[in-house]
Amino acid sequence: MSTPSIENIRHILVVGSGAMGSQIGLVAALAGYRVTIQDISAEMLAAAKSQLASRLQANVAKGKASAADADAALARLSFRTDLAAVADADFVIEAATERLDIKQEIFARLGELAPPHAILATNSSTLGSSKVAAASGRPTQVCNMHFFNPALVMKCVEVVRNEATSQTTVDTTMELARRFGKEPVLINREVPGFVANRLMGAIQKEALGPARGRHRQPRGHRLHRQNRARPPHGAV
Repeated sequence: MSTPSIENIRHILVVGSGAMGSQIGLVAALAGYRVTIQDISAEMLAAAKSQLASRLQANVAKGKASAADADAALARLSFRTDLAAVADADFVIEAATERLDIKQEIFARLGELAPPHAILATNSSTLGSSKVAAASGRPTQVCNMHFFNPALVMKCVEVVRNEATSQTTVDTTMELARRFGKEPVLINREVPGFVANRLMGAIQKEALGPARGRHRQPRGHRLHRQNRARPPHGAV
């Protein structure tokens, strides 16, 4: 299967219309891409469309965007309850619920319906793409593309390759993130929590340790206390 060059990516499908999925879709639309946001819930899609329109209006009111740019971005967005739109998608970003069985089912369907050249990325921050790559039938074109919340504001995007991910898939995903106005960080192997969550976990553990009575004193200080408490050799 051939992977598209960045210049050939025109249509982006986002699976999932929750807070992350809808904002990722708007990020792509603001960058000039045609975007379809897909969700099985018509109610969720209606809410997402309303929220995104409100965000654009707020940006215009704050002087962060022109009315013309906001209207153009909204016009590039479409909303679907079925996956038919994936038939001409060049890049897919899955942002569904964090359940492995659901993601595997989604990637199996994407693998069947998406064009052979399409890259399939997951926004998951807890599940490596290796867990869904086989289900897609195109593991070399699967990776993590993890946005941070809120996706419209946060600049960092973690791009994580699995053992099968091709270099072309990595390069295209990294460049797409840059064209979204993001600052991508490449992680060359899957590790729990990737980079940011691992760092945050370590910082939180260190910060909360003293409050939980887990602060460890330096070894020299402990030995000094032990020596002070021990009677001289031969003393009764």
